Amino acid sequence: MTPKKIFLQKLRLLASASAIGFVCILLSTSEAEARINSIYAKDVSTNEFRAITIESWDRDYSGGGYGWRIQTDKDSKKKNRAKGDYKVLDSNFQSERESKLVPGYPLALRSSYGIENLRVFAVRFGFTFPGYNEVDLAPPEVDQYTHERPRYYLQESALSGNVLPKRSCYNDNRLSFEYESNRPVSVECVNGVNVPGIVKEFSVWIMGRGNDYELEAWVEDWKGEVHILKFGSINFIGWRPLNAKVPSRIPQSIDSYPQLQTLIVRKLKLRSRRKTPLGMVYLFLDEFRALSKVTQLSFDGAQLDFDRIDCERKNQLFRLLRDNSQVPEQWPKLVDCNLAPGPAAPLPP
Repeated sequence: MTPKKIFLQKLRLLASASAIGFVCILLSTSEAEARINSIYAKDVSTNEFRAITIESWDRDYSGGGYGWRIQTDKDSKKKNRAKGDYKVLDSNFQSERESKLVPGYPLALRSSYGIENLRVFAVRFGFTFPGYNEVDLAPPEVDQYTHERPRYYLQESALSGNVLPKRSCYNDNRLSFEYESNRPVSVECVNGVNVPGIVKEFSVWIMGRGNDYELEAWVEDWKGEVHILKFGSINFIGWRPLNAKVPSRIPQSIDSYPQLQTLIVRKLKLRSRRKTPLGMVYLFLDEFRALSKVTQLSFDGAQLDFDRIDCERKNQLFRLLRDNSQVPEQWPKLVDCNLAPGPAAPLPP
């Protein structure tokens, strides 16, 4: 190789190295800009997803030891069923079902930390006739699984000065917001598990016994539309995690702060196949999780409140993240919204 060719080759290598170094600088700069301080954790990337447990079934909010409700499409029908009127054990000539919380845990999950007071959600059901039978697993109708979804809109009553009557979705009315607005507000009561952040995937641990059923999650977005996510078959034996991805077409808006337009898991559903064998089915569930981007910027000015309602909405977001963390007792206390600014008044001289 001539000295000229050697010189040109070295020049090309130098140029390539310079280009690679420039790209690395850009990438490192972008990564540095993406690192932030948030109320969930320090130095967390805005694109980072975290696995959070949205239901462990270790706490019993039902008051009756059954955890979640279980119902089949062959249940005894009762007209005008009142809220909370739930039969723990139901049977007729077509089906039988029951649920309870029992001590236990998947060894693959709980071997690294304390295992006291840990429980799993246990269900038992059976059908008399083969075919497409369905089983619903849903949270109990209590305040811990109740959520208010305000729907702001202009209507004719706004022009006449009429105001929609106040409505609380909770047994404890203190949990309800007073939606103060010049527009009438319609409040929808939604029962389910509220999921913070932008969700990419759900997972749940199932202890199966070889029953030919399919598992689904029914998820409601902030617009009120319900989407069905597929976990797949539970036709296996032993503990196994099942996963269901959240399609990008499901709206999960985070264009403003605080971000309260969250997904709500309304229920889990089990479907038999056409040739699913008859017989009593025993199933156990644990660690219902979401892979979610829960970052909320703790920016300069986030502590400012317009009024009590503004303060309460930020408290709602903070409570949602705190209650879904592994150590909720280490989070700071909520802000006292009674100290938030009231209506405009002349400033003192």
